[in-house]
Amino acid sequence: MSDEITVLGVDYSGAKADKNTWMTCGYLVNGVLTIQSCQIMPRAHLTKILASSPSNTIAAMDFPFSVPKSFADAWLPTAETMPDLWSAAAAMEFSEFLTLRDRFVAEKGEVYRRGDLYFPECYSCLHKANPNMVPMTFRGMQMLHDLWQTGCRVPPLPETGKTGPILLESMPGAALRAFNLPFKGYKKGRSATELRMKILEYLAANSKVPIANLEQFKEQCLKNDDCLDSMVAAVTACLWASDQSQFRQPKPGPGDATKRGGVPNPNENELATARLEGWLYAPIFSHTCT
Repeated sequence: MSDEITVLGVDYSGAKADKNTWMTCGYLVNGVLTIQSCQIMPRAHLTKILASSPSNTIAAMDFPFSVPKSFADAWLPTAETMPDLWSAAAAMEFSEFLTLRDRFVAEKGEVYRRGDLYFPECYSCLHKANPNMVPMTFRGMQMLHDLWQTGCRVPPLPETGKTGPILLESMPGAALRAFNLPFKGYKKGRSATELRMKILEYLAANSKVPIANLEQFKEQCLKNDDCLDSMVAAVTACLWASDQSQFRQPKPGPGDATKRGGVPNPNENELATARLEGWLYAPIFSHTCT
């Protein structure tokens, strides 16, 4: 790989205060990641950066891109793909979405999306207790509505002539688990700093993504777990750029998820479901930490 690819890793916050979204920016040349910046920014600024990014950009972003099909059916029965739901989210207030969520969950519970069944560390995007997934899902969908209009590409949706940057739903915890690195306890608790140190020590080796200048950003990542998550997301973007076969992708037929009681449906088109619900792209390989 000789061409330079811009990679962005985003740890997204949907909180009303809008002060906890982090973005790691770097470039990938010959398989080596060089980090340019790791910074906190408002959601509007992130949107402008993504909208103006060139086509050789891959952004891995840590929030659910859409909602479970059963919730979508209750919210907007005519919706066929994610952009239909993004448009609906853009036209409403968070309080309306929250009312819909509460009414649905009271009857059906916090259901999971099809793709989330493959990753036991996932929360439902309708989960409202710690962590509160609902505002990041809603505000993330509103942002995606704007970015879709600018020509961004969002797997697994067809590109249909779009030439903007690739926006990839990511989850740092799932990536860390694939790298055989600590994916729990590194955010809070007595051992958090020690676990972050271990992640930073082995991140490049276990992900197989060399990082030219990680040392310059270690202190930031040790102090802030959101910063570290954005770094892991950037590494995920590098892996996608290098070899998409390292990721589980939706099938144009029945899936095979069995986690959380998931049962393959012989009549299901997993790809069609993913184009409505979104799809978590996380590495599925594993290396032994030395």
